[in-house]
Amino acid sequence: MKNKSKESTPVIESHYKTKIDSIGRRSMICQNSEPGGKYFKGQICNEWSRVGNDATAVICWKCTAAVTEGPLIRSAVVKSDKPKGWTFMKEFVAVDGTVYHKGIEQPTLKGTLPVTVIEVKQEKIKLSKQEKADAFLATGKEIEQLKAKLFNETRKGKKAEIIRSLSKANKQLKKLM
Repeated sequence: MKNKSKESTPVIESHYKTKIDSIGRRSMICQNSEPGGKYFKGQICNEWSRVGNDATAVICWKCTAAVTEGPLIRSAVVKSDKPKGWTFMKEFVAVDGTVYHKGIEQPTLKGTLPVTVIEVKQEKIKLSKQEKADAFLATGKEIEQLKAKLFNETRKGKKAEIIRSLSKANKQLKKLM
């Protein structure tokens, strides 16, 4: 057992109720336990908060949340009806006929040019781990067969054809890695 030779810091008296538990920790009732206070919002609070020895008053977390405003939530940016990169195009004609040159509107040309047609790129299909492993094995077997054919082939034209298909298979294998 340790000897408590240290002197405890003096406790400052407070207008609000305080209590000390069996371990020696000091708790104080919320300021809103009495009506008419600075932060009183019409509801009496009976929440106790743990405080230090020099505290004279405390506001509990519930009353603090009631007094303060919530966080500012920014709304999402509204997406434009124009395609990506339209400001960088030399000439872009919107659906309503408005003509833009490098993102700057040209009101004199409105309605004189046909609407710009934007071709949407197809999304690449992402393979699962198992599909990727299967494709990797299949390509490896294909390369093995092509190398065997190349070794046995004597004709120049057929050899060149096999070499081209072998290089395609190698590129495909690199993509799968």
